[in-house]
Amino acid sequence: MKKLAFILSASGLLFAANNVFAAWQEIGQNEQSTVSVDTATLQVQGDKAQIMSMLDFKKPGEDSQTKEKVNSIIGLNEYDCTTGAYRPIEFKVFTGNRGKGKMIVDKKSPDSPFEAIPNGSWAAGVFNVACRSK
Repeated sequence: MKKLAFILSASGLLFAANNVFAAWQEIGQNEQSTVSVDTATLQVQGDKAQIMSMLDFKKPGEDSQTKEKVNSIIGLNEYDCTTGAYRPIEFKVFTGNRGKGKMIVDKKSPDSPFEAIPNGSWAAGVFNVACRSK
C-alpha cells in the first residue's frame, strides 16, 4: 500500500478539501478495484506531473497494522513523464469507499525514490492521464 499515493506541495490543503470538492473521473477498473483521478489537481512542471488518484476497492482489504477494513485509498504521486517512473508523495487509507469513513493511515513520503511503473497497474493508468500532454 505504500506505493498507492501522491501529493502536491500544497498537500495539506489538497487533502483537506479533497473529499468535499474532488471531481473524481473514473479511468479504469478490474475485478479488485476502480481507479479514479481528479484532473483539477494535475500539476505539470517540466517532465514531471503530479495528480491525485483514488483506488476504490470492490472487496475490502485489511490494514496490516490496525487490522481495520480498507475500502479506499486516496493519494498523490509524482510521475516522471520521460522515464515512465513514479513515486508516492502522500496517501490516506479509509475504511469507507470513495474516501469516506474513518481515515486509518495518513502517510507522507515526499522524498521517496522514483520506481518503474508496472504495465497494466493502476499507476500506469494514472500515468497515462497525468502525462498525456507530454
